[in-house]
Amino acid sequence: MCKIYKEVLRLVSEETEISTILIQSKSRLEDVVSARQMVAYFCSRAGMSPCTIASHLGISRQAVCQKIATIEDKRQLKSFEFNFKRIEAELVELFPNGGCK
Repeated sequence: MCKIYKEVLRLVSEETEISTILIQSKSRLEDVVSARQMVAYFCSRAGMSPCTIASHLGISRQAVCQKIATIEDKRQLKSFEFNFKRIEAELVELFPNGGCK
């Protein structure tokens, strides 16, 4: 499993208090879906391709692109409370050049 994916999954799990197993499941609970969307978004921001993210999450490339777009839309809403800056800062520190290593 890709280092970036593992770290993103861990960070999102910690922040949302949703287990990594549940995030990677097929659950359709709203909080779980949002966590899965965040994983796709942060993996993309860290340089992973939609195809690689899709293979890790067990979904299609199109579904990954939709999840990323949904998070970008949610970031515009004030009611969507999530500490993006903390996770982004940690990822930049861990993977300054991006890419799946």
